[in-house]
Amino acid sequence: MVYLGAADSVAASGDFRQICDVYSRHYLAWVDNRQQNLDAGLVRRAARLCAGDGRRGLIFVSGGVFPEAQDGAEALGVALLRFDPYGGDLDGANPLGRYLRTHSLALE
Repeated sequence: MVYLGAADSVAASGDFRQICDVYSRHYLAWVDNRQQNLDAGLVRRAARLCAGDGRRGLIFVSGGVFPEAQDGAEALGVALLRFDPYGGDLDGANPLGRYLRTHSLALE
């Protein structure tokens, strides 16, 4: 997230770790490092927590994304970003993720 412009990003610890993996003033983020497709459950959970918190949701995935998860993320305003843990590449996995990858997370 720092690389994308959210300079105040912090890895979650303690009780906050049960909510998300990384957070900043404007974003809550989850990292799905499984070599499986992302399902809609995490997308719905992220959207629900972000709606109550007021920050935007980001999900970083190293695997694929099921179509219903991708559609749900777009409808709920959750950005999906696909990363390669070995090569270091990062790209958007849905339109919002592609937009944020291109334009950064910096809101100031």
